[in-house]
Amino acid sequence: MMHWNVTYNDPNRWKEVHAICGPKWPWMDAMRQTLKGRPLGSPKLDLVGLEGLSDLQSMRDDLTHRTPVNFQRTQGGVMAFTKVRLEVYAIPIRRQELELLRIAPSETSATLATLTLEFKREGHSVRILMEGTKSMVNRMESWFRHGLHEQTSD
Repeated sequence: MMHWNVTYNDPNRWKEVHAICGPKWPWMDAMRQTLKGRPLGSPKLDLVGLEGLSDLQSMRDDLTHRTPVNFQRTQGGVMAFTKVRLEVYAIPIRRQELELLRIAPSETSATLATLTLEFKREGHSVRILMEGTKSMVNRMESWFRHGLHEQTSD
């Protein structure tokens, strides 16, 4: 499975999610990471599209409002969180599954940029398309590159 509804605090569901992307950082280690300039939580961007997660994308198709997406670093990767109506969905991603992180100018506005994240699990490719101001997209890209490449070098 590629995404989970984590709206309700079901410990078995969280076990499944963390089995993929690794456990949460212990509280004190999380504080140390933040003090070193590698916060566990990312900035928020607008989720523009999900390729490879058609059932989650189809739930979003009827929405008339923007859907945010943000990420949280875990000990083995990251977890994307997005909200569809009143439900929160998590997309766990192992560090080694990440294949592409790319910034491009927005097609809709000169002040916006898009960030594309691609990952592959068991031959299944997923592309997460996000949009925000250029500065927010740059912050998100830096959050990914800085946090994921250095988190094991402590």
